[in-house]
Parts: sequence; C-alpha cells; structure tokens
Amino acid sequence: MRPKLKSDTKGGPLVEESLLLGLAVITVSIVIAVILEATGWAQDVVNGLFQLLKDSWSGLTGLLTP
Repeated sequence: MRPKLKSDTKGGPLVEESLLLGLAVITVSIVIAVILEATGWAQDVVNGLFQLLKDSWSGLTGLLTP
C-alpha cells in the first residue's frame, strides 16, 4: 500500500518566481561587473577606497600611539 502524497499548488509559483528573480539579479550583477571591469573604473574605485582606509587607519593609530 502506497502512502498518498499531498499536493500543494500554492507554493510552486512562488518558488518559481523567487528562483527567476534570483537568477535575474545574479545575471544583472555579472553584466555590471563585466562592464565595470572592462572600463577599469571599478579597480580605480577599489584602490581609492583601500588607500582611504589605509590613510584613516594610519591617522587613527598615530593619534592613539603615545
């Protein structure tokens, strides 16, 4: 005797839409990353942020060091 499976038709479309939305977000992120990498702008921004953090850390340690 096989157990009867309970079917749920309400959750299927929600799961499908969630997966499609997630796939769309990932695809758009990849396209933007490729465009920014091709222009080199992203690398300059990241380098600038790292330099700003490095300078800020140096300034903070300079203030706290006796």
